[in-house]
Amino acid sequence: MKKTLTMLLAAALICNFSTIVPVTASAIDAATYEEYNRQVNILKESEFPDPEIRYSIVTENDFEYHIYDTFAILSECKNTDIIDAVIPDSVNGLPVVGCVGTPFGHCHKLSTITLPDTFEHFSWYHLIDNTVVKLGSTEEYIPSVSKIIVSDSNPFYTVENGMLYTKDMKTLIGCPPAMGIKELNISDKADTIGDYAFYACLDLKNAVIPSSINHLNCSLFCGCFNLESAELPESITTIPGDTFYYCSSLKKVTFKGRIQTIGFGAFNECAALTDLTIPDTVTQIGVQAFRNAGCVENIDGLHYVDNWLVDSDDDIQKAVVREGTVGIAEMSLFIKKNLSYTDIPSSVENLGSGIVSGSISSELLSEIHYRAHHIPEKAIAAAKTSSDIYIYDPDCDIFDSEKTIPATYKLLRNATGDITITSLDTEEEKYLTGDIIIHGYADSTAQEYAEKYNRKFEAIAPSGDANGDGNFNISDIVTAQKILLGSSNYKIKDWKALDLDNDNKLDSFDLCLLKKKLLKSHK
Repeated sequence: MKKTLTMLLAAALICNFSTIVPVTASAIDAATYEEYNRQVNILKESEFPDPEIRYSIVTENDFEYHIYDTFAILSECKNTDIIDAVIPDSVNGLPVVGCVGTPFGHCHKLSTITLPDTFEHFSWYHLIDNTVVKLGSTEEYIPSVSKIIVSDSNPFYTVENGMLYTKDMKTLIGCPPAMGIKELNISDKADTIGDYAFYACLDLKNAVIPSSINHLNCSLFCGCFNLESAELPESITTIPGDTFYYCSSLKKVTFKGRIQTIGFGAFNECAALTDLTIPDTVTQIGVQAFRNAGCVENIDGLHYVDNWLVDSDDDIQKAVVREGTVGIAEMSLFIKKNLSYTDIPSSVENLGSGIVSGSISSELLSEIHYRAHHIPEKAIAAAKTSSDIYIYDPDCDIFDSEKTIPATYKLLRNATGDITITSLDTEEEKYLTGDIIIHGYADSTAQEYAEKYNRKFEAIAPSGDANGDGNFNISDIVTAQKILLGSSNYKIKDWKALDLDNDNKLDSFDLCLLKKKLLKSHK
């Protein structure tokens, strides 16, 4: 196996520049990084054990524990050659109630784990360092855990067909990766599949999720290198983050339900997935959902899957999104160091958070040309390196918040002379700052927004205004003809004002439409 598996759940920036970190608890079903952060914060409120409580460390036999006043937590297995790990029910007279982190991360011969009846807090996440295929320069580790054991009297967990469930069978917690399953065999009593449940099940070839399942959590089939096909039932409307991350042999995915959201990293590194049609019902796609997937089409540095823009080259300079694109995935144009021009067509209906932030490596501030019919709350809220934002739909539905469109740009020259986004208040002479100008038609919603939130506003030429006088009349037809004939005496302030057929070029077809427009205006 010549693949390196690295977790997508790494530090990332979103509109408020907060940081994403891997979660150490179960029940995460986020599709976007914003949702992920929100759920992590919720889980932290009830985190066990409470990180504020002090503990001591005790090592007994093969295991290290964190000792609290009334219970103990397994923190590490010291015997890295262990094959059968039997976790005791008590240490120092205290019940062992769970584990923290990934205690078996270095136990690459581990085959069987026995959980005591006292073990209440357990997630498949606690095993991923052991179950993941690790490829390094000198060693290669193959998943070895093939069996997990709980007693019939265990009040929290049970095992059926080799897989671990909650006691009530409602949630499938996980499948031992070395158990050798080639197809799913999930109990019809289960309605939820937990995080990482089939992580690194290398023998799994075909995954048909039964109709009894109503809820999926993140990273479900992550690292299933040999998985070739998958089917999601009608009950599933969201593909959570990292669902098929690094399923490099995946060729076919069947959506039986009305999929609405495709989560972050969902098909990341799915190289064999060369043909995928995004359902018309999808309204949201998370960041890097199709990173290095076989179905990605790269056009001028922009990455498309079907009729969605899903990502872009890191060094892209100009992003003119093709007409007919219906959606832009979360952070598709975010923090691209050389990006100075972005053009979003009117066909775009669905936009993720932080789709564009502008250039961060030069003093050339970026422009955003926005032709879509609505601006969601956080679509361009992070565009704080853009000096000019053009809004071409006079009735554009702009989310009513002062944060929807930034008021100023603010760049900081660092020690190497580069420009970086910052929110720090240090010496003023280090900054390149100014007002972001909102450009729109007179009496448009763009002007209303600018006036309401005290933004700088400049009117743009109406459609068909070739000579830039703010009106459309016969003189514009004459000017357009001369421009098309190559006259160098005529300059266009906004060439898109003449591109009436929206094909991103000026030609005789546009001239015909201009004439029709003029005739219609005189009727």
